[in-house]
Amino acid sequence: MRMHALTPSTRSGRRWAGTLVAGFVAILAFGSPAARAQDPNAAAEQNRQEAIEIVKGMAKYVGGQTDISLAFDSELEVVTPQMEKLQFNSSGKASIHRPDEFRVSRTGGYADVELLYDGKSVTVLDKNANAYASEPMSGSMDSVVDKLRGDLMLDMPAADLLIADSFNALMADVVEAKHIGRAVIGGIACEHVAFRNHDTDWQLWVETGAQPIPCKMVITSKSVAGAPQYTIQFTDWHSGTQFPAGTFAFDPPANARKVDFSKLVDIDEVPASSATPTDMKSPNDTQSPPPSGASK
Repeated sequence: MRMHALTPSTRSGRRWAGTLVAGFVAILAFGSPAARAQDPNAAAEQNRQEAIEIVKGMAKYVGGQTDISLAFDSELEVVTPQMEKLQFNSSGKASIHRPDEFRVSRTGGYADVELLYDGKSVTVLDKNANAYASEPMSGSMDSVVDKLRGDLMLDMPAADLLIADSFNALMADVVEAKHIGRAVIGGIACEHVAFRNHDTDWQLWVETGAQPIPCKMVITSKSVAGAPQYTIQFTDWHSGTQFPAGTFAFDPPANARKVDFSKLVDIDEVPASSATPTDMKSPNDTQSPPPSGASK
């Protein structure tokens, strides 16, 4: 169309129409002012549910695996009276046959320990002292983990990630949940989630895809000065492992001494009190046990 001085300009009309369209698109994207005011709460709740669903999916998958073998590396921080953080590192392996057999080893600079359960008894071997303690015990892995914690004050690394009912164990006392986003652990794409309890904060990285296994966990103890952390990272995770006969049976080493559980004093990840300041604090000094089952 040819324009002249007295012809109303269509540009202003297009600008006005464009403003309407832009405003409509904004309302579709962000909602009305009243709706926008509600969005932060709705988004936070959706994010919270995403975090919970990621843990639920992991728990369902791991709990449904009959045979699991894995390796792990752990880091335990302690805080000295001078507020210096020290980190103690260990590595280990675990073999699990549901419902009632497992074998876990942990080796660090100060302890070399093995925990076995064959469906009939539980045994702890202190390889450095060539001493072991054993006690009759029966039931599922979940129930034995509870008995170890309650009766013997013992734990297996990351127990709450490996038991069949890990979801309820992990979610107990959770007051806040967040889906942080994606991350990469050991070259594996993971979902990163974070949870808060009253005494601890914990983060979990879960592999994406059809096999949502835990790749890493970090527990922060808020009730201990300096907020020390316990970290465990899993490697060489295999499901459907065919274990050889006798994998979960205990065969005492030559000249090994059988002792009471109370005599196994140097089986922790932290060195004996004579080697370090006696009043240093670690995550295991909290009154309530951490949700991951860090060794006590």
